[in-house]
Amino acid sequence: MERRIINEKIPNHQLLVIDDEGNKLGIMQRDDAIALAQDKGLDLVLFVPSHNNQPALAKIIDYGKFAYEQKLKEKHAHKNQTVIKVKEVKVRPQTGDHDLKWRAEQVKGWLNDGYQIKFKIQAFGRIGFKPELIQETYDRFIALVGEIAKVITPLKKLTPVMYEATIVKNK
Repeated sequence: MERRIINEKIPNHQLLVIDDEGNKLGIMQRDDAIALAQDKGLDLVLFVPSHNNQPALAKIIDYGKFAYEQKLKEKHAHKNQTVIKVKEVKVRPQTGDHDLKWRAEQVKGWLNDGYQIKFKIQAFGRIGFKPELIQETYDRFIALVGEIAKVITPLKKLTPVMYEATIVKNK
């Protein structure tokens, strides 16, 4: 939560003041605005510091209540936040059919659990110069998981030896 400057700690001497009901009171001296706020049992809170010869903006509010409501908003926003869980699968173009099927079964389980999959192909040595083998491995894997998965980022080259695609569950 962002800390605000309140009452006597406000460095500006002239402030554009807004009262607790949202009415603009105009430009006032800091001490007069603080006295007005204290008469109402409230605080003077700095919201926008001055810049470009514009006066700072301060509001007369109950700071304790304001801070509590901000904390609740942050907590609520954090609670509704969605976290994307990612699993990674690495294979090589030389990977056999049985191993690819086994990986595909793993990926299907992860997709059903709500994970996003980063499918990576490592092509070391001379295999890296044969993009048709890399594409064939990718196509075989996508065919194995194709009924429940969809590709959101197609296979792309990350480094000279690494290719990557992103797979999610079909809705």
